[in-house]
Amino acid sequence: MTPPSAMLSWMSSILVSLLLAGAVAAQPAPQAPKGGLGRAFSAGLDALGLVFKGIGSLAGGPTAGSVWRVDIRTGQRERIGKAADLAWPVPSTDGVAVYALRGRQVVRVLISDGSETPVGAPADWRKLVGVLPDGMVLGFIEDDPRPRPALLAADGTLTELPAPADDAERRRNGALLQEGRDYKDGTRVEVRDSERGGRGSDVFLVSSAGAHNLSDCGDDHCGQPSRSLDGLAFFYVRQPNQ
Repeated sequence: MTPPSAMLSWMSSILVSLLLAGAVAAQPAPQAPKGGLGRAFSAGLDALGLVFKGIGSLAGGPTAGSVWRVDIRTGQRERIGKAADLAWPVPSTDGVAVYALRGRQVVRVLISDGSETPVGAPADWRKLVGVLPDGMVLGFIEDDPRPRPALLAADGTLTELPAPADDAERRRNGALLQEGRDYKDGTRVEVRDSERGGRGSDVFLVSSAGAHNLSDCGDDHCGQPSRSLDGLAFFYVRQPNQ
């Protein structure tokens, strides 16, 4: 279910105004105050249609690999670019690009030709969660004792949010760090043992109609799924089983 365009416009404007107001300091990876950007992160998750049920995946997926896209209307799968060392892909809202991790570096990959552009400086990224219409990337940065939410602006400015202040935030973050994802329209994507081959893992779309294998990776490990804003395409990582 695509969020209303008014919500997306509101989200973009509130994030831009917060940045212009000085919530993001000049130094790299500043600590954000609890208020504004914390609320913006939560509102961004809502705009992406994510909900938090806290149900873990049934199988371990890849650590890094090639990025693939599947169109649920046709079932057609396509590899994006030639890179084989990317992780946690999340699509831009316009469907033009995918953002992913190469180690500590966020890269923007054009779906049309696989060309890459680094975004921001390297950081201790754990996972990417989604991309907002203005190019703001939501994700998690490693920290002790657990990862913390972070915002990466289109200009490369990184802002790390404070540690969770209450149990509700801790539960939300715990759900976001899992490999599976739940959406407001009742669909879920999760990683399960492969249906074909037996040694690998696959990405499944789970809804009231049942479970559908999106990746069909056989002995390879597939996982780290995400969904386009319109719900018509899913992205995942495929890693050959060594």
